[in-house]
Amino acid sequence: MEYRMIFTDTEWNMLMTASEVASFYISLSSPSNMFGVVKEMMASTNQIIDAIRNSSGNSLVNEVASDIKRYIDQGVKIDSPLFSGAPETREEACLTFFRDLSALLAQKVPDDAEGFKKWVYESAKKSAEAASEGGFLGFGGEKVNTAEQDALKKLALVLGVEA
Repeated sequence: MEYRMIFTDTEWNMLMTASEVASFYISLSSPSNMFGVVKEMMASTNQIIDAIRNSSGNSLVNEVASDIKRYIDQGVKIDSPLFSGAPETREEACLTFFRDLSALLAQKVPDDAEGFKKWVYESAKKSAEAASEGGFLGFGGEKVNTAEQDALKKLALVLGVEA
């Protein structure tokens, strides 16, 4: 199926940024040091790379990942308006983004919605697991702290997937 033709440009951009927004949301829930933020954001990039290299088992995920690769190869930046704006409103803006994403997927591609939402949730989960919180010089600390666990639960609830 040619999914790109089903969505407007704005909607398609929403799908292409969903994995990164998920990682961004986790980073907002429990800000890390600079190295932690890089690790958390790289987790979503790795999730996209994995979908490009290997079939995700979801045709929509595969097409979105392929389009992301095409944009990257052409040097086109894919950006979300959620990455800017007032810091105090970003977490709620992310949750609103995921509510809108869920509704969009249910309306336009109900058969692929569940798999895509699980893929987005997995991006968030991998971001949460990417960097230990607390500890000293990378030793000790928690893999996924309470704030990140809470954020993952909220995200799962909004997406309608199992945490």
